[in-house]
Amino acid sequence: MDLAWERSATKWRHRIFGVVVMAILIILMVIFHGEASKEWMTYQKTYNEKLASRLNKPEFRNTPVRINQIWLPQLNTTDRCTTCHVGLENPLFANEPQPFTTHPGDFLKTHPVDKFGCTVCHQGDGQAVTVEATHGAVHHLNRQLLTKEFVQASCVKCHVDLYDLSITTDHFPWGSTFLEGRRLSFQYGCRGCHKINGEGGSIGPELSGFGSRTELAFLLIHDLGHIEGPHMMAQWEYEHFLNPQKVVPGDPKLNLAPTIMPNFGFKPDQARALTIYMLGLRNPKVDAIPYEYIAQKKIAQASSSQPGSLK
Repeated sequence: MDLAWERSATKWRHRIFGVVVMAILIILMVIFHGEASKEWMTYQKTYNEKLASRLNKPEFRNTPVRINQIWLPQLNTTDRCTTCHVGLENPLFANEPQPFTTHPGDFLKTHPVDKFGCTVCHQGDGQAVTVEATHGAVHHLNRQLLTKEFVQASCVKCHVDLYDLSITTDHFPWGSTFLEGRRLSFQYGCRGCHKINGEGGSIGPELSGFGSRTELAFLLIHDLGHIEGPHMMAQWEYEHFLNPQKVVPGDPKLNLAPTIMPNFGFKPDQARALTIYMLGLRNPKVDAIPYEYIAQKKIAQASSSQPGSLK
């Protein structure tokens, strides 16, 4: 009886061992497949194919894929954006879609990636290597990704002259939407109620340094339940400019009064310009941009061909 039992137990041990080995092999195959088919790998392989075809050099198809990283300790920044945006500095890809396309304009001539990185202007998560982790409304981010016109909100980090009313689009065409928002803020008397950079009233909340706030800090004191777009600070501001009473209707149950901000009837482009201006109200202590990156007084006037270049 003991011998028969031992044989039966041994048979079951072998079966269990075989099942465990098969499960481990399946898990390893799934992991290997996942690691070998990452988004960024697909992008780089596609880029290599396109580049090989453009240059008629088949050997480019075999270019090894790898994570590209820019480390800028002076800006406390680690950026891996060029892992996916591999065509960023290649003029041959000017008409390609994202993430292969060339960076628009001539910004990289005066703002080389190896000196400035990407997130100092675009914000987002520079260490991410997936689309989901940093594009769109990503709720774990301190500061959401800025794209297109909204990147102008970061220019003031270095180009402090943009607060100076003597600086116009003739001097700094890169910041045209920000400067329009600045103009509108004076035209509609925002400083009558809000203090901005030391000037203005105290009826409404102070707006100095608004753009340096984190998403969490904004969320803690604002109700995002009345906006239609993504739950982000920039979207709240945009919809608030369009219709303040809709976004801040108040709540009698919580003893919260509705906003007293008038509805100025802003058009979408005006609301967008004002939002970008608001996001461009920076706090230098929070942004902590090193002195060597700060553009000197009137530097935008130094060269009409390369506005905003650093000395």
